[in-house]
Amino acid sequence: MSSARPIGVATDLLADFPAALREAGLAIDPGRTEAFLRATTTCRLRNIKDLARLGRVTLTGSPDDFPIYDAVFDSIFGEATFDGKVEDPEDEQAPRSATSNQEALLQMVEGDAAGAAAADDHLRNRKSFDRLGDDDRDALVRLKRRLAEMPQVRSFKLVPHQRGARIDLAATTRAARRTFGETLRLMHKTRPKRPRRLLLLIDVSGSMKAQSELYLRFAHLVSHRLAKVETFCFGTRLSRVTRTLKHRDPAIALDRLADIVFDFDGGTLIGASLEEFLSVSRHAALVRGAVTIVFSDGLERGDPQPMIHAVERLARLSHRLVWATPLAADPRYRPATRGMAGVLPFLDALADGSSLPALERMVAQLDAVERTGRGQAGQRFAERRKAA
Repeated sequence: MSSARPIGVATDLLADFPAALREAGLAIDPGRTEAFLRATTTCRLRNIKDLARLGRVTLTGSPDDFPIYDAVFDSIFGEATFDGKVEDPEDEQAPRSATSNQEALLQMVEGDAAGAAAADDHLRNRKSFDRLGDDDRDALVRLKRRLAEMPQVRSFKLVPHQRGARIDLAATTRAARRTFGETLRLMHKTRPKRPRRLLLLIDVSGSMKAQSELYLRFAHLVSHRLAKVETFCFGTRLSRVTRTLKHRDPAIALDRLADIVFDFDGGTLIGASLEEFLSVSRHAALVRGAVTIVFSDGLERGDPQPMIHAVERLARLSHRLVWATPLAADPRYRPATRGMAGVLPFLDALADGSSLPALERMVAQLDAVERTGRGQAGQRFAERRKAA
């Protein structure tokens, strides 16, 4: 194809594309729609492949979304859409101005203030990660040992065990056959303990810039030490990073993560991100019976009610819900913002998330949180206020 750009991508097709992705099962919020439409009018697109890449950056949350995205894209922007036409410099017909295109596209999402505010953070520079210092490396080593203390649950599967509580009749019978039918020893079985599923929801917005890398390194560590760990990042959009963190080398894992999370160090929409997570049934299923840890300062922009409602539902689905915030490093900290004050009654613990040693202490306390009643965080802060 020549250097002339393809024509024939009608404004209504571009505007309908996010809705088609939503119908196919992807979580497409107004912020992503705004980012996509704005980018199509400001980026220089040479061909259909550029448009496909642009859509991937602005409309998908993780590589898991790519197969659905590609199928919908092909169905809407296939070869038939373009009819092989390109813009010809000698064409007598005056091309439509970029300004009129931009106005037409942006009118379709006009009035969505939250989406417009979020969209500015989608196309930021690629995130770079620092090397760990000696103190943080030592803290990670201690954290590895602490992970043995994570809350556990008994498996439904029975396995052979020398001191199991149940007699294994099948195994006992097989052993008796080897001694001509005489039972010399009873075989036992038990339901072994295993760590509970751990769900990590990590705020990577600008206000969490100093801590988000520590949280991701923590997530990488637990992903390789525990059997069932799921990790999601959010700023103005939700990204599942579980598979990316499976690479054994943390430096490579974080470098790859920077390629799929596009809202590092940007704006924050905590409530919208948590609602997006819960709106996907396969994601919500991960919460059931899990210890859920939200890493965030809780500084929600705008109306805090979506955040409060989402956290309430998270608490109902989770076995335990812990909120780790760097602000809790200050002993004078009180969750006084409307958002944090609203979610406090639903939290089982509000932990210090300011450093790796603080996360080590949080892990050490999880087993105690497991044995206490629900919603204890609010009660503890009420007691502190009385004591003060």
